[in-house]
Amino acid sequence: MATITPTDPQLATALQPCIQSLRRLAGYQLPASLDQKMQDLGERKEFLSPGEHDELLALVEFAQQRTVEKLEAGVALQRLHALFPDLVNAA
Repeated sequence: MATITPTDPQLATALQPCIQSLRRLAGYQLPASLDQKMQDLGERKEFLSPGEHDELLALVEFAQQRTVEKLEAGVALQRLHALFPDLVNAA
């Protein structure tokens, strides 16, 4: 098996799109319209129709999943930075 070094151009070429995707995911913010809709439904939760209640639950689940993915992306970036600081800083 060949040894790959942090300065290997093939490694850099392979990891750069991954690092960019992780950065984009780590910086994700819920669109303002969805955030506002979730807040509006949450403030009226006692008076929601069954459809609105389902919509609120779906929005909350979506937001929670994005938060988990955002945190996972941040951890992955930290781990990559520990291994390849120049590559992660440059991407």
